[in-house]
Amino acid sequence: MQKIQIINDDYQGHVDICRHASRGIVIKDGKLLLSYESNEDKYIIPGGGVEDGETLAECCAREIKEETGIIVKTGDEYLEIEELFLNWRHIQHYFLCEYIEDTGIQHLTDAEIKCGDVPRWMKIEDAIEIFGRYEEYHETSIANYGLYRREFMALKTLKEL
Repeated sequence: MQKIQIINDDYQGHVDICRHASRGIVIKDGKLLLSYESNEDKYIIPGGGVEDGETLAECCAREIKEETGIIVKTGDEYLEIEELFLNWRHIQHYFLCEYIEDTGIQHLTDAEIKCGDVPRWMKIEDAIEIFGRYEEYHETSIANYGLYRREFMALKTLKEL
C-alpha cells in the first residue's frame, strides 16, 4: 500500500482534530463510480467518515451504499492519503471494490441532499482529467482545490498499479 501526505496552503502547523475516512474505487464496464454533487457541479470518489466500531473496509462499503445505492465487496486498501489543512488531519483510506448490485436507493445525509448528490459512472481518463484541473480552484476555493488534488492523486496512483 502506498502512502501520500498532502499539506494544504491553509494548514496552521498543528493538529487538533483527526478523522479517518474510507473511499472506494468501483469499476464496472470500464467506468468509475463517482458521487456527483449536482447543485455544486462537483465530483468526489464515494466514501466518508469511519463510525465507532466499524473497520475501514466496512466504512467503505457502507458509505458507497448510502451515497450511491450500490452494494460492493471491499477489496484491498491500495492507498492512504494524509491531508493536513487548517488544524485538521484527515486520513483517507482508498479501497479497490467489486461491484455487486445497484439497489437504486440512496440514504443521503441532509448535507448530501442539499448538494444534490447522485451517482455517476465515468471513464477513468475523464475523471483524471476533471480532478487534474485542481489548480483552477487554488485561488477561488481552497476546499475544492484540496479535494480535487487529493482525488487526482488517488486516481493517478491507481493507474500506476
